[in-house]
Amino acid sequence: MVTTKPFADISKHSEFADESEVLFMIGSIFRLNSINHNDADKMWIIRMTLCSDDEHNLKQVLIHMRQQIGGGETNLQTLGKVLWKMGKLDLAEKYFNRLLKELSPNDPLLSSLYEDLGELASQAGNYDMSVQWHQKLLAIKIPLRASSVNIPLNAKWARNGITVAGENARWAQIGITVAGGNGKDNGQGNGLNQLNRPCGLYVDDDQTIYIADWGNHRIVEWKNGATSGQVVAGGTGWKFWATLLKNPCDVIVDKERDSLIISDNGNNRVVRWPRRNGTSGETIISNIDCIDLTMDENGSLYVVDYGKHEVRRYRIGETEGIVVAGGHGPGNRLDQLNSPQYVFVDRDHSVYVSDWGNNRVMKWMEDAKQGIVVAGGQEPGNSLTQLNRPRGVVVDQLGTVYVVDHESHRIMRWPKGAKQGSVIAGGNGYGGQSNQLSLPIGLSFDRQGNLYVADEYNHRVQKFTIEVPLRASSVDIHPNAKWAKNGLIVAGGNGEGNGLNQLNYSYGLYVDDDQTIYVADTWNHRIVEWKYGATSGQVVAVAGDFTEAIR
Repeated sequence: MVTTKPFADISKHSEFADESEVLFMIGSIFRLNSINHNDADKMWIIRMTLCSDDEHNLKQVLIHMRQQIGGGETNLQTLGKVLWKMGKLDLAEKYFNRLLKELSPNDPLLSSLYEDLGELASQAGNYDMSVQWHQKLLAIKIPLRASSVNIPLNAKWARNGITVAGENARWAQIGITVAGGNGKDNGQGNGLNQLNRPCGLYVDDDQTIYIADWGNHRIVEWKNGATSGQVVAGGTGWKFWATLLKNPCDVIVDKERDSLIISDNGNNRVVRWPRRNGTSGETIISNIDCIDLTMDENGSLYVVDYGKHEVRRYRIGETEGIVVAGGHGPGNRLDQLNSPQYVFVDRDHSVYVSDWGNNRVMKWMEDAKQGIVVAGGQEPGNSLTQLNRPRGVVVDQLGTVYVVDHESHRIMRWPKGAKQGSVIAGGNGYGGQSNQLSLPIGLSFDRQGNLYVADEYNHRVQKFTIEVPLRASSVDIHPNAKWAKNGLIVAGGNGEGNGLNQLNYSYGLYVDDDQTIYVADTWNHRIVEWKYGATSGQVVAVAGDFTEAIR
């Protein structure tokens, strides 16, 4: 039987009055839903759905895309995105939802699919549904170190950092000093409002920061906007190193088990520590010179063994793990590492390693026997083609590498395939000013793309806010974002007219990177440029008739 009758029921014209007959146009195409045999009636029952011309044509598009791309990465989500770009939002949503029904709860595609559905709903004007999809996205586990962050190519960061943790001079003395440290020496100390050579860090969804406070042998949690932290693992005192922590180098959050996973370098182990009210940790990997670690969406741990010049992957339940990068002794060949430091794993399970001794960042694709250089690789230096003892590393969805250039006191960005990078933070010499870094180590991004840096010898964490042009299609507005109730006049507002401080029925506008506003001053038949903070504009273009918008 058919579930769709596209043309006419002709049973009344049939010679077989007790049977239902439907006339279909020649060339109709059906999708088979099921085929079953009815033993009682001795007949086959075929259930099928009529496909539209668009659906059949799209199948050919999908087949062609699979041939072009290679098959592995192309699915209904890819096809949905093509439809989205074509403006067929309803059809795109249909394919996204069809794929959603096919995915298991642990499928790594879920996070990107929820994100696409949320953005699609927002574009269609269904903001309530958009919020629901984004809430589902936040509820599932994503790869750590924000591997799903989408940082626009033209993004810029504020050149002056905001200290969000540590450095006593910037915060009120709310914390209690329990042993030494009085705010001198660039804020170095062990008070709750201080840090002592922070290394790795992890930024949670709500911008809570977990910091590996190396010199204080502890992990500190700093709530967004707090003036002091809270010790959530470890503490000071050499007598307790065996049961607590000794010089931890990094920390990540395992949301599945609501725990912290810590690189306890001084004790040569990896520790799992309860995130809530934990008093001691559980050793999960021992006898390893662990500097850094991360986790993929399957729960596998990737751990840098500094002493063995390798990165090992430990699947859930494994105690030995396997080498996924390096492992051939110290050296500068493509199958070697030299004192590796930090590691990042992308969605394809490619491993990125800051190869400290070789002044480069290496990418090892899954199951590869050797890596490729994706940043640096020259002699140590501070030119844009060089790195000098790289440390923390993060890679975005476009394959752009963000790396801490430790001894050049800067953070660099290397686009995929680039021969040189660019400085996005620091790079102004060794120092403690808000635009300087002093031997930085770790870095991370929050969901909005803001950059966080563990500034080791300033004993602080710096936040560099991202600046994205409005009108940018990749702007990520948080579902809980709020705006001020009272607006500020930034152009016009001096009555209707054609003066340089006036506008007359302005329609479209564009905001540039430096907050300069270009206004379509429609009834004055002109385009007016208003600099940030200016009290009048400047005519930059004159139109013939009505100029409704700038595209």
